[in-house]
Amino acid sequence: MTLNEFNYYNETRSMPQDSIGQGYGYKADDFDWDNGNPDDIIYIPEYGYEEDDDENTIPVVKRENAYSKNDFLRLANGDDDGAQSLFLFCDWQYPESTIDEGFFEDEEDDD
Repeated sequence: MTLNEFNYYNETRSMPQDSIGQGYGYKADDFDWDNGNPDDIIYIPEYGYEEDDDENTIPVVKRENAYSKNDFLRLANGDDDGAQSLFLFCDWQYPESTIDEGFFEDEEDDD
């Protein structure tokens, strides 16, 4: 989703949230890794959704809890293949948690 769409969904309290593997969140299943806009939001982990303090329990998402291709590239230190692998692997968790659990070390062992 574009940043404009992201902002709109937050304002209207209609942020997409679906089953994305082991949890619920948002994961762009149609994102073209090689040609898509690298600033588009492609992943929101399950705990990236926050409920308002008022009676409205429909969640909003802070930008720091929503990830673009550029965010994945930053986490993978610019390694395009590593960033794409990390994106494909994440199915509910924060990407940083996956890295903390040794994701890139496991990738190196597979080579």
